[in-house]
Amino acid sequence: MESISLVLSMSRHEAKFIKEVVKDVLNKLDPKYLYVPERLVGMDRLAHNIFDFLSTATDDVRIVGIHGMPGIGKTTIAKVVFNQLCYGFEGSCFLSNINETSKQFNGPAPLQKQLLHDILKQDAANINCDDRGKVLIKERLRRKRVLVVADDVAYLDQLNALMGERSWFGPGSRVIITTRDSNLLREADQTYRIKELTRDESLRLFSWHAFKDTKPAEDYIELSKDAVDYCGGLPLALEVMGACLSGKNRDGWKCVIDKLRRIPNHDIQGKLRISFDALDGEELQNAFLDIACFFIDRKKEYVAKVLGARCGYNPEVDLETLRERSLIKVLGGTVTMHDLLRDMGREVVRESSPKEPGKRTRIWNQEDAWNVLDHQKVRAQCIHESIGMRIF
Repeated sequence: MESISLVLSMSRHEAKFIKEVVKDVLNKLDPKYLYVPERLVGMDRLAHNIFDFLSTATDDVRIVGIHGMPGIGKTTIAKVVFNQLCYGFEGSCFLSNINETSKQFNGPAPLQKQLLHDILKQDAANINCDDRGKVLIKERLRRKRVLVVADDVAYLDQLNALMGERSWFGPGSRVIITTRDSNLLREADQTYRIKELTRDESLRLFSWHAFKDTKPAEDYIELSKDAVDYCGGLPLALEVMGACLSGKNRDGWKCVIDKLRRIPNHDIQGKLRISFDALDGEELQNAFLDIACFFIDRKKEYVAKVLGARCGYNPEVDLETLRERSLIKVLGGTVTMHDLLRDMGREVVRESSPKEPGKRTRIWNQEDAWNVLDHQKVRAQCIHESIGMRIF
């Protein structure tokens, strides 16, 4: 009996040991690659530059920041570089949609837990508050050479909860941060702003989604150029537009493009509006809406003067914040913004009263302005006549 018990005990011990070995092997063989679209246009050079900077053999902890407006391709670039680098580290982790995840779970604790799990390949201890997560990250990762991507960071406290100091990670570690707010990248060793695609690049990307080819069909060349011009070099818009128009005939294309000139695409606008909704305070949102409706391609000094008179304080800080968050550009002293951001801002105003322009906070369309003024004149005349009749 004793020999049988010994054999059973050894069998259970061996089974447990084998199970642990299998788990360890599966963890080591776990594919790290992230999906990226088959057709990437206009990103090769930037991805190559970032890879070169991060792959240089040094023991310092290097941080790279990627910033730009929504839908410009920040996450895609980060995924490309992550795939190129991930197998050269003791552990790696790609933290997606940090801003949205933090909102859903009322804090960064789940992201802290994911960071530890993905790198250590084991369940992390229960993290019941941000401060506990910070301590665990520092204790367990400070001697490990790791690759970490923090995707879509919107606020400094989100970043501090995951990588408060370089010393939290071991020598030779690499960190990539993607954000719409360049102000969050002050500690980065190198920053990269993603620019809009050129017209030729835009046409190639659009054609792939509309025709599954690198160029438009012969009968659709001019219509394709119209669609591409509407998108303004924004990859997100080009992909959405291409997919939306794919399979439609020429009349269908004309109808969609004409409608978009009046009412922006819902999917594109939804993505862009995230940046507007994240603006802190009504005054900052009002400054953005004023620029979108009235002050595009105006001199910064003029815009600042008018906004200052409107809001009662120096708007320079607001203008700089909007620039840092990739919502406006200041080029040669002139304030401008992407056409789709302009359309998004104007749509925010239009939605407040879709059918009655006179009830909106701003009117930028000349036809709407004349209609409202005519309506006010008629209303004023009716009131005047009514008062006259009563007096008589």
